[in-house]
Amino acid sequence: MPWPRREPGPDAGHRSISVGVYSRAPEVPYVKERRGRAVKKLLLVALAAIGGLLVYRQIQADRAEQDLWTEATDSVPTGS
Repeated sequence: MPWPRREPGPDAGHRSISVGVYSRAPEVPYVKERRGRAVKKLLLVALAAIGGLLVYRQIQADRAEQDLWTEATDSVPTGS
């Protein structure tokens, strides 16, 4: 015997368990809001990590250049 037809209600886009079809429950607004905040935090952490890496690499490059200049401009000891 087929299930009786239901008239569409306010949740017409969602199927309910009462008609015999299992589906995911509709999203609750605060869940989407929390997920959005989590994504924003993740992006912020990723950007901070990339920024930190770029600063670290620049410091390393500056140190290498300073070492090169120090080596090139060292005074040569007399008598060698």
